[in-house]
Amino acid sequence: MKNRINSPIRAVLLFPLFIAALLPGVAAANDNAVSAELRAQLQPVIEGRAHDSKVRAELARAYAARDFAPLWQAPAKRQQLLAEIEALADDGLNPDHYLAELLRKPLAASGTAVQRAQDDIRISEACTAALNHLQRGVLDPARAGHYWHTSSLPAPNLPSPAAQLGKPGDADLAALFNRFRPKTELYTALRKAMAEARREQAGAGLPQVSPGPTLKSGVSSARVIELRARLIASAYLDAQDSFSPQMDDTLVEAVRAFQRDQGLEADGAVGPITLGALNRSLAERQAMLRINLERSRWLAARQQGEYVLVDIAGYRLTYFRDGAPLWSARTQVGTAARETPELFSRITHFTINPTWTVPPTILRKDIIPKASTDPAYLASRNIRVLDRDGDEVDPATVDWSNTSGLTLRQDAGDGAALGKVAIRFSNPYAIYLHDTPNQRQFKRSTRAFSSGCVRVEDALDLARLLIEGNGGDAHVARFESVLASGKTGNLSLAGSVPIIIAYLTAAPDAEGRITYRPDIYSRDAELMAALDTVSK
Repeated sequence: MKNRINSPIRAVLLFPLFIAALLPGVAAANDNAVSAELRAQLQPVIEGRAHDSKVRAELARAYAARDFAPLWQAPAKRQQLLAEIEALADDGLNPDHYLAELLRKPLAASGTAVQRAQDDIRISEACTAALNHLQRGVLDPARAGHYWHTSSLPAPNLPSPAAQLGKPGDADLAALFNRFRPKTELYTALRKAMAEARREQAGAGLPQVSPGPTLKSGVSSARVIELRARLIASAYLDAQDSFSPQMDDTLVEAVRAFQRDQGLEADGAVGPITLGALNRSLAERQAMLRINLERSRWLAARQQGEYVLVDIAGYRLTYFRDGAPLWSARTQVGTAARETPELFSRITHFTINPTWTVPPTILRKDIIPKASTDPAYLASRNIRVLDRDGDEVDPATVDWSNTSGLTLRQDAGDGAALGKVAIRFSNPYAIYLHDTPNQRQFKRSTRAFSSGCVRVEDALDLARLLIEGNGGDAHVARFESVLASGKTGNLSLAGSVPIIIAYLTAAPDAEGRITYRPDIYSRDAELMAALDTVSK
């Protein structure tokens, strides 16, 4: 009898075991009540008796496929989802926009079935929104990014996130989120940089360079040691060079490398602009990463197979085959006053040995002021004046204050503005890719020189590659024949090639290191404001 516990004490000790035994039954009863409420709320949507959004209708069908069993009543499942929602910060997305605050709260067992059903649907909608924003972007690229796209290149048909919820194979929420997250090198590099910047937020950050006079070759200053520390921290210099106060050749070359990567004039001197880039704050870098993560989401679904990508702010064109870069070259793009637009289109044909018809804006702003004061200006550039019937007009007889009905056209030739080839694609801006006689300007670090069209270094090589992949030997032979003749001719591709003209102010370089470029068209602030508005 010594080991017998008296009845009141024994009852107290066994009560938790009794409750534990009851909990599965209680949970099952709660889930059944929530399921019944989900059916009551969603069945009218399925039957078309309620006018709800497309997403709500897709979610209703997803719940129906699982006999309206709730998705988010298990605390462990909510914790899994919370982990994925909080990880969206590395994607430049705000977790609180996707009910992270609700998911952080303990599941209220005392809540009514109606409340719990409503929360289950709200959480499903937030999860669906997060997946949709990952694969498409938060904002519409046509509005926020001013992207135009040809009707022959419609928006990609992407899977519906709502339809994926609750499927047996999607129990692993990390795998589900990764399936909708873009896989492009651009996006992966930007996301990695954002994760590193967020970790850096808790640390000391990058070394700063004090303000002062321009640091250039031969200068000796305590600020040079700060400059060395900054460049060592971002792997432009070796650590053993950290104590010399003099701007020696090694340091000047490191500054040049930094300037080239940032899209600055690579003169090796640290003046106000380079100093600003060196001292860019963590908050500024995170903002630029956030903006360009959104831009890269707009592009991701189109970055497949064969395509041409023009990176406006990076002054570079890359030709991809099978999703991998095959060829790349420097570009010259539009000035801030005559911007190169963002667009999705298809390259369809080439003009070989092209003539150049002077656009109205260039005629008004550039040609008329010179032609009206210099009688030899047009002839020196092989530009002819044509009337409405295409007949040539003597420039000396033209009233340059009224050029209505006149067309100015430059003949093909070695000095022609469009060089030897123009690469054409549908767009409302009358822009195209083209060769240029101004090859020396490709050596400049900043190359916003054109009137909107994109000048491509070694454009003939790009044309040949496109023709080889979309026409074969016969097309190549025809291209070379027309080129050699010096006569103007057109050649269509056997199959059109998608082209993306994008604006990226942060992107990885060839080594995968993120470069922060000048916002040459001042587009970042507008996009940031739009993102902030949506995320509130």
